[in-house]
Amino acid sequence: MEKINQMITFLQVVIPLGGAARIIYCLAVMSMDEEEQSSYKKRIRNILVFVVLAECVSGFLRMAAHYYGG
Repeated sequence: MEKINQMITFLQVVIPLGGAARIIYCLAVMSMDEEEQSSYKKRIRNILVFVVLAECVSGFLRMAAHYYGG
């Protein structure tokens, strides 16, 4: 059970960092290419939705592990 808790903690750190890196990349590309701004805005929105959902799922996993004796 300790391995599962370590993996959840690792994912709670890595997912937002990866999302932030991807958003920074999209913002850099948007600043260089004026024509593709709408598609990159949509990508940024999708990244934010993914990060929020992933954090919620990892929270539910931690809650379930704690409930079942972890």
